Amino acid sequence: MTKFSLFNLFGRKFGKKAFTLVELLVVIAIIGVLVGLLLPAVQAAREAASRMRCANRVKQLALGLHSYHDTHNTFPCGAMNYGGNTSVRMSVFVALLPYVEQEPLYDAYLAKIVELGPTVQHTFYSGNVNDIADHHIDTFVCPSDPGSKAPLVDSFGRPNSYRFSFGDWPTYNHSSDGYQKTSNPRGVFSLRHNQSRTIAAIKDGTSNTIALSEGAIGYNDDDGNTDVKGNGKYNLTKMGKPSTDPGTTTAVPSPSTEFDLNVCWETNKAQKKYLVNSEIIRGWMGRSWGDSLPYRTGFMTIFSPNIGPNCSAMSDSDWYDAAISVISASSYHPAGVQCGLADGAVRFIPTKIHNLSNGTPGDYKNPSGKTSLIVGSGHSPFGIWGALGSIDGGESITVP
Repeated sequence: MTKFSLFNLFGRKFGKKAFTLVELLVVIAIIGVLVGLLLPAVQAAREAASRMRCANRVKQLALGLHSYHDTHNTFPCGAMNYGGNTSVRMSVFVALLPYVEQEPLYDAYLAKIVELGPTVQHTFYSGNVNDIADHHIDTFVCPSDPGSKAPLVDSFGRPNSYRFSFGDWPTYNHSSDGYQKTSNPRGVFSLRHNQSRTIAAIKDGTSNTIALSEGAIGYNDDDGNTDVKGNGKYNLTKMGKPSTDPGTTTAVPSPSTEFDLNVCWETNKAQKKYLVNSEIIRGWMGRSWGDSLPYRTGFMTIFSPNIGPNCSAMSDSDWYDAAISVISASSYHPAGVQCGLADGAVRFIPTKIHNLSNGTPGDYKNPSGKTSLIVGSGHSPFGIWGALGSIDGGESITVP
């Protein structure tokens, strides 16, 4: 007589066999395919969210510029100065602190200037305001930029992913004495301490002129990252050398007589992946939001965003203060950069925006070894991108 049990009643009908090895491998393969399909979508969604947050921060800075203008009837200078004829190299970021909910930090900065005295130089250099410069400010960094987590570099301050526009005009790095007297006729910002722009001065229209953009943060040698996006190549003597030293009142020549853009463009080979050596400006690109040096807080609309290199024409004795630089906009967003227009609007400008650098580096050559493309007035020679940087070029353009 067969024994009756619940197992006998239900076991064969509802019992479950174990997976075979083949079946298990098939399941694992299916899961792998699904993960492979879903991961790019998750990454794309994450980047879309970061890009939106980045755009919001550009918007905050653009609106901060207008709040500053409402208060002072002008936009800030590219390098602000307090006290005597010396420079504190105060960047636009410092001027905007009260307008991006950082007024206590701004008050602390001004108090420190008074404490240091009227002849203080290079306030965000040499550790004079470390307690202020060491503040990490979320508004100043893009969530998509891995350099936003970069550690402190000496006494240079904390990083910034955004840069202010000097237009389609190579700019001397230093802003003290002789270099504060260098006029910039092209951009919304200038290193000359008494050269600030009003809205009325932007004759091409505030909706057609870029005030700020993104600039990828560079890495220091000690950060353990060999990606040089956002870093620059220097000591390119063929681009020209300054004929004056920082601190003099000698007339400074126009960049058109001092700079060979083709030499800068040639550094762009191999997607800017240079060796980690002394030819890389490391730890400086975007690594101090308080300092007005262009490679820290500025950019030019000469080479297309994410395509163009960063270069300086430097003397043998002074490898950054007396340099003329071209700094390009860049970001970690696919295919473009976030830009803030002078009217406060934000636009995503594509990497492939019309510009001479797109496949025609020969256009930068000149038989004399100097470029003839750098102009002080009239239409920009650097396509739509250059026209967006000029404040009075007379171009008829539509922002992409």
